[in-house]
Amino acid sequence: MRSKALLRPLALALTLGAALTLGATAQDKPAAGTTSNSTGVTFVNGSTHHIWVYTRYGEGSCESKPNSQTASIEGGQSVSVDSGSSSVCFCLQVPERRSCPSGWSEVKPGATRHLQ
Repeated sequence: MRSKALLRPLALALTLGAALTLGATAQDKPAAGTTSNSTGVTFVNGSTHHIWVYTRYGEGSCESKPNSQTASIEGGQSVSVDSGSSSVCFCLQVPERRSCPSGWSEVKPGATRHLQ
């Protein structure tokens, strides 16, 4: 009996670890319980370090999207960007005149992006 009780937390930890690993490599995934007309995008910081995410949203290409928001995300936390029904472009470096030094990445509305 005692060994079964000890195996349950270990199995749970392994399962959660596998889920986090899969989430880090997955592309956009619609948030649970959302529909195709969901608004916004959620960014999850899967690391233990603080990160900044620079976003643009609205109509047009990533460089021409009219709205912008900077998100500060602590390790293990998440932030949502309310973009309505438009996708969100993001950059992990400070954009220079609407251009992302490492290139913009785009996330579909209603999706969650896991960052490391």
